[in-house]
Amino acid sequence: MPESTKVIVRNAREQDIPAVVEIDTEAFSSEGSAEKLATFQRRLIAFPNGFVILVAGNEIAAYGCSEKRLEEGEHGVGNIPGQTHQPDGRLFRITALAVRKDLQRRGYGSLVLDRLIETAHLEGCRRVVVETAQAQEFFVKRGFQTVQERTQRSVSLDDMSLDLKSINLIP
Repeated sequence: MPESTKVIVRNAREQDIPAVVEIDTEAFSSEGSAEKLATFQRRLIAFPNGFVILVAGNEIAAYGCSEKRLEEGEHGVGNIPGQTHQPDGRLFRITALAVRKDLQRRGYGSLVLDRLIETAHLEGCRRVVVETAQAQEFFVKRGFQTVQERTQRSVSLDDMSLDLKSINLIP
């Protein structure tokens, strides 16, 4: 794809979900944490502002989705977005973020993360949390810190956190 490809980050729409599922499957099926189409549909309904995609040219290249919580809770595949998302929550949890493998290393993941952090700020959240098995370095470069290391389904995970005050988004 040429360097001049037009790139936009926007809120996801229902018709974007099949492409999101493809990206998610490519990124997470090897560790057993790929999500089903219905989960993404529920995430879009539960928190549309927290579900974004990146379009490069005419194709969906990356996505990120999230939910708000009142407090930390157990992460993991299989949470039901309509039940775990709390509109009044001040904890912003990134539930998934992935870039198509053939389009990685172009800054697309950073653009999606920037949009999610901006959304967290606009939603009045104080902290952003994420769990990751593969992208610790990516999140550390953006100011996240590992708060816990754990194993789930034989996969090593880091629970990571970013205090929005630390990046001057919260006065």
